[in-house]
Amino acid sequence: MTTDPTPTISRIDEPSWRRYGTALLHSMAEVRAETAEDVHPLLMETADYWLSMGLAIGTAHPDAAHRLLRLIEAEEPERAELGTDAEQFIAEALA
Repeated sequence: MTTDPTPTISRIDEPSWRRYGTALLHSMAEVRAETAEDVHPLLMETADYWLSMGLAIGTAHPDAAHRLLRLIEAEEPERAELGTDAEQFIAEALA
């Protein structure tokens, strides 16, 4: 019996995790293009955190998520654009 805690296959090698990572990279392409390369890992970690936070809120508290979205994106055209971006992200991440 080994005591090595390292999993046989790392999470990053899982196809679903790689699809999510690729979708996140694509969704952040514009921001990454406008920032120094040395901050990209921090940007991606921050994006991953806030996406996870939003999913947790949306899952556990859908009414609050709806209210927060209206607060953050007060104008309907911006919410519609965000909805389109979300559909593209879902299609890529969960393909």
